[in-house]
Amino acid sequence: MQFFCFKMCDKSVVNATSKYFTDNLEKNPHKRFVSGERVKAPFYNQPCEELAKCLLGKILVRQLSNGSVLRGMIVETESYLGGEDLASHSCGGRETPANKPMFMSPGTAYVYFTYGMYHCFNISSKGEGAAVLLRAVQPIEGIEEMQRKRKQFMENMYAKRRAKRGLENNIKASLYQDKKITELCNGPSKLCISFDIDIASCNKCDLVKSDSLWIEYGADGTASEPMKIVEAPRIGIDSAGPIWANKLLRFYIFGSEFVSRQNKACEENLPS
Repeated sequence: MQFFCFKMCDKSVVNATSKYFTDNLEKNPHKRFVSGERVKAPFYNQPCEELAKCLLGKILVRQLSNGSVLRGMIVETESYLGGEDLASHSCGGRETPANKPMFMSPGTAYVYFTYGMYHCFNISSKGEGAAVLLRAVQPIEGIEEMQRKRKQFMENMYAKRRAKRGLENNIKASLYQDKKITELCNGPSKLCISFDIDIASCNKCDLVKSDSLWIEYGADGTASEPMKIVEAPRIGIDSAGPIWANKLLRFYIFGSEFVSRQNKACEENLPS
C-alpha cells in the first residue's frame, strides 16, 4: 500500500527521498543542514498509526549541553496502540510510573531502558497510552559527534563486561572504528546512543516546548516525488502472539539505506 502523507502533515512529502541526503552527505558529511519549521502541538494530536507515518521525513533535532546540534531524518517508526495492543507497554490501560509519558499529552517523549544497557525513544500520540517508537534515523548534521557517542558507548560497554569477568580492558582498537553513516542510527537503541537520548535527560520532554529535543519539518525542495511508505510487521514482539506480531504497524521509507531492516515481501506489495 502506498501512503501519501498529506493529512495533518502535508509538508512531509518533501525530504522524503533519501537520495538527496545520501549523495550530498556521503560526499560532505560536514555539510550543515538548513533547519526547517518546528512541528507544533496539533501535529502530534492524531491517531498513533497516522502519526507514525507522518513522522517519516521529519527531522529529529537534539541540542546537547555542549552546544552541539544533531539532526537526522526519521526513516522508520512503529506504532504501539495501547488498549488491546499486547505488544504495548500500556496494554489494557496499564499506567505505571515508568510508562506515564504514554498517557501524557501528545508530543511527549517516552524513553525507556531495555536489556540493562539500551534506551528506546517514543513519542506519545492521540489515544489512551498510545505512542510511536522511532526505529531509525538518517544522520544529517553532527555526524562526527554521533560517531563519538557510539564509540564511547562501545568502549564503556566492553570495559564493563571485561571488568565483570576480571579481565583487562585490552580490546583491539579496531572495534572502536567510526561506524558507517548508514549504521549510526539504524535501530532504536543505536539512535538513542548517537543522539544521546536517555531517561535522565529526555524522558517526559514536551517536544513542542523543549529546547533540547524536538521535531522539525525539513527544508523544501529536496524530493522530486512523494515518498512511498512500506507497511510491515513490527520487530521483536513475537511474545505478543501471532495476531499482534503480524499486524502491519511498522512503517519505513521505501528505498532508504538507513532503515533497521527491510521487509522484501511487504515491499513487493507497493504499487510501481
